[in-house]
Amino acid sequence: MNTATAQMKILKNKRIRSTIGLKASTKERIDRFRAPGQCYDGFIRQLVDYWEKSKNDRLY
Repeated sequence: MNTATAQMKILKNKRIRSTIGLKASTKERIDRFRAPGQCYDGFIRQLVDYWEKSKNDRLY
């Protein structure tokens, strides 16, 4: 197995992460509403799912 193939195999098993900047006040608002122990990714996904559903409900 060459180095490139080995690196691709490692990347397939890892989750690629990103960083976003938030105002401290926005983070505080998120912290008030997310469940204890819930990760930010999970909370943001939940918000997006809710937004998509409400958007689709208005279309029909």
